[in-house]
Amino acid sequence: MRLFLSGVRTQFWLMGRQPDDLLTLCTIPFTVVMLLSIVMHAARPDLVANAFLAPTLIGLWGFSTGLAAEVLLGERWNETLKLGMAAPGALHPVYLGRITAVMALGVVPLGETWLLGKLLFGVTPAVHHPWVFWAAMAASVFAMTGTSLLLATSMLMSKNSNHYLNFLSFPIYVLSGVMVPVHHLPEFLQPLSHFIFLSWSADLMRDSMAVAPVADIVWRLLAIVGLGVAALVGGRFVLAVGLRRARELGTVTYA
Repeated sequence: MRLFLSGVRTQFWLMGRQPDDLLTLCTIPFTVVMLLSIVMHAARPDLVANAFLAPTLIGLWGFSTGLAAEVLLGERWNETLKLGMAAPGALHPVYLGRITAVMALGVVPLGETWLLGKLLFGVTPAVHHPWVFWAAMAASVFAMTGTSLLLATSMLMSKNSNHYLNFLSFPIYVLSGVMVPVHHLPEFLQPLSHFIFLSWSADLMRDSMAVAPVADIVWRLLAIVGLGVAALVGGRFVLAVGLRRARELGTVTYA
């Protein structure tokens, strides 16, 4: 726990000194304006909830690929990863703490989206089941933390990691149904969505904003958390393999 908290403090300190790391927040307004403009001008008030949720979940993923996944890569490029590897303590609690600090900011796009919707379009969707909504949001942040660790450790294996991260974004947005629900996708793609926690998050959060009772709340929350735990365990395993491989091949840095 001490190493984890040390990682959290370190990351908040780094973000305070490098505010450009938070540029993801600057892209959210454009996504909000685009999606809400389409929905409002099409006279589809039934899709307002979708247009609010999409930028929120896209922002959460943006923090993951834009900052959290680069925690380890930054260490490697700055040639400080080898210092951590030489330290007596374990590395994974420190990096998990740093990634958790980043993902704690994942709730900011939610507030940003609601504020912009009210100021620019004069609309905000009603949340009829708030505790379900916030439980799904908390589970999503947890799952995104585990996913970020898995992405970060996987990207550690390649010099061209940014290309892979950029490629992942839009397929994830489509398969997770952040704007268009999964059941509208071609049938052969729909099973893939079950392995992406954001698809469970988007569906559950949309249902929490509807008047009708929400079905299977516990099982759907467990699906989100379970996928997050699987990613967390996978990230821990890949980190151990990656660091061992770097030691054996002498490729701790890119120099």
